Amino acid sequence: MAEPNTNYYDKGSSEAAQLTALTLKKLEQRRKLTGDSERLVIVLVGLPGRGKSFIARKLQHFLTWRGSSCRVFNVGKYRRHANAEMSRERHEAQVEDTSTSEKVERADLGSCDAKFFDPNNAEAAALREKVAAMAMEDMLKWLDYEGPEEQENNNNGNSPKASFRRLSSSNSGSDWGVCRKYSRVAIYDATNSTKARRDWVLEECTCPVKRAGKRTGVIFVESLCDDQELLDQNFQFKIQNSPDFKGMSKEEAIADLRSRVEKYESQYETISDDSRSYIKIYNLSSKLMVNHIYGRMAKVIVPALMAWNIGTRPVFICRAGQTTDDGNTVVNANHRKASLRGDVLGHTGRRFTDALAEYILSEGIKFMENRENVVSLDTGTSVSGLRHSNSSCDFTDMPSLEMPFSAHIMTSTMPRAIETATWERLPFPVHQISNLNPLDKGDFTGMELEEIKEADPDWYGKLEQDPFRTRFHGGECYEDLIHRLESCIIDIEQQVAPVVVVSHVSVIQALIAYFRNSPVENCTSIEVPMHTVFKCTPTSGGAWNVQKVVLIEDTSDSASESSDDVPQSPTPIWGDKKMVSPLVESKTLKKFNESGGSTSLNLPK
Repeated sequence: MAEPNTNYYDKGSSEAAQLTALTLKKLEQRRKLTGDSERLVIVLVGLPGRGKSFIARKLQHFLTWRGSSCRVFNVGKYRRHANAEMSRERHEAQVEDTSTSEKVERADLGSCDAKFFDPNNAEAAALREKVAAMAMEDMLKWLDYEGPEEQENNNNGNSPKASFRRLSSSNSGSDWGVCRKYSRVAIYDATNSTKARRDWVLEECTCPVKRAGKRTGVIFVESLCDDQELLDQNFQFKIQNSPDFKGMSKEEAIADLRSRVEKYESQYETISDDSRSYIKIYNLSSKLMVNHIYGRMAKVIVPALMAWNIGTRPVFICRAGQTTDDGNTVVNANHRKASLRGDVLGHTGRRFTDALAEYILSEGIKFMENRENVVSLDTGTSVSGLRHSNSSCDFTDMPSLEMPFSAHIMTSTMPRAIETATWERLPFPVHQISNLNPLDKGDFTGMELEEIKEADPDWYGKLEQDPFRTRFHGGECYEDLIHRLESCIIDIEQQVAPVVVVSHVSVIQALIAYFRNSPVENCTSIEVPMHTVFKCTPTSGGAWNVQKVVLIEDTSDSASESSDDVPQSPTPIWGDKKMVSPLVESKTLKKFNESGGSTSLNLPK
C-alpha cells in the first residue's frame, strides 16, 4: 500500500483519474442529457393555483429574448375551446330563455366548473384526454415543421380553436409555417398530475418510432406550494383572471376553485422517478430541487427559475451622463479610441447625476411607503419583498449616512457610468459589471458610422441589411451582446429591492427589448435618449410595464422624441457620446427642486 499523501486535504490525490465500470455507469445518464437537442419540451406539473402559467410566461419571455424559438401550449385553452363548441351545440338544441342566458354566456367561453374535473365524470375525462392530445399534436408539429417563415407572424402558435376543428375533421394538413433557425423550446402547460399522464407525454415526445430522427429533450418542471397564505393569494389572482370563473361571485369562484383542487389532489402524484430530468420549485422559488439537468439547461433555465419572484420592485435604466467633450473640438479616430473608456462627466452630466439621485430617492421612498401600507412579512424572501431593519424611520429628516431604503446599483466599468451612479446623498455600493460595457466594435472602436462606411463599404452594407447579427471585425454583434447580458438579467430579476442600471445605448436597447417583451432582433431601432430614465415595473402576470421619465429636457428640434413603436433607421446607435444642444432642467425636476425634495412630489409615470 502506497504511503498516504500528506497534502491530501489541500490537493487530494495526484494520481491520474482511472476509468472504471462504475464511473461509466454513473455518468451514462449525464452523457445522454448533456448534448444539446434542437428540440426541447418543458412539461409543467402541478395543482391549480401553483403558478404554472406564471412560470410558462416567464420562461417563454426569457428564452425568446435570448434567441430560442419558444411557445407555450396551454391545455386549458384547448379545453375551453373544445368545451365551448360542445356546449354551444347543446344550447342551440334547447329553447332559449332568460334564465339560461348566463349559462349560455359561460358556455360561449368554454368555462368549466369543478364538476368537470371530477375523475368520475367519464364524459369530461374523455374530453380532457382529447384536448391534451390536440395540444400535444400541435406542439410536436410546431417543433418539427420547417417551412415559410412569413406565416409565423400570422399564426400565434397556440390556436386551440383551429386545432379542435382540424382534429375533428381528421385534417392531417399542417399550418405551422415556421422556419427553424435556432433551438426550439415548447412549453406544455397543464396539470400533468399523474404518473400515467407524464409517461404518456414522455412517450409522445421521445418515442424512437414516432420521433425517428427528431431528437427531443424533455424536462419536467413541478411547482409545489404548501404555504397557505401564498396559496390564498394565488387563488385570488386566478379567479380574477381565469375565464373559468367569469360570471361567478367572488365567494362562488373561490369555492369552485377549492373544489377543483380537491378533485385533483385525490389523484395527484408528485414526481418521484429519479431517472428523469426534472426541476421541483417550492413556494414560487423559495427552494429548488434539480435532478439530471445538464448542459445548457443547467446554465440557463435553472438560474432563471431561481431568480424569478413575485415582488413589486421597480427597475430604473438609463445612459451614463454627458461627458467632458463639448462637441466642438475636432478629434481623430485614434484620439477618440484612446479616450473612449476614460471619459468623465462634464457639467451637464453632473447635473444629470444630481437629478438622477433625487429621482431615485423619491422613487425609493415611495417604494418603502407602499410596503408600509401592506402587511409586513419580515422573512427577507422573494415572497415578502425585502427585509429592512429600519422600516419605521422618518424619511423626511434622515441623517445623511442612514440609508432610507435598499437598492441594487449596477453600472458598466466605464468611468462615466460609475460617476453617474455615485451619489453623495445616497452612498449605495456600486456594482461595476463588465458585461454592461458597450458593444465591442473591435477594429472599428472609436470610429463613427460614417467613417466605418467609408473604410469598409462592403461590411457596412451587411450591417444595414442585418444590424442585429452582423459582427464587427474582432468585436461583437448584438446577438453576442444578448448572451453576455443573460447573467445581468438574472441578477436584475432576482432582486427584491429597487434596481438601478447605468449603462450605454447598445446595452440598454437589449435590456429594454427584454422588459418590453418586444422582438429582440429589432432592438437596434429602440431610441435611448440622453438624461432619460426607463422605469420598469413588474405586473402580477409576470410581464413588465416600461415608462420613460425625462429628467433633463433637450430643447433642440433634433432631439425631439419619436415613438419607439415606429421603426427608426435600420442603422443602430452604437455609442453614448453624441452631443446635444444646451439643455434645461425638465419641468418635473424643476418642480422637485423648488419643492425642496418633498417626498409627496408626483413624478411622471
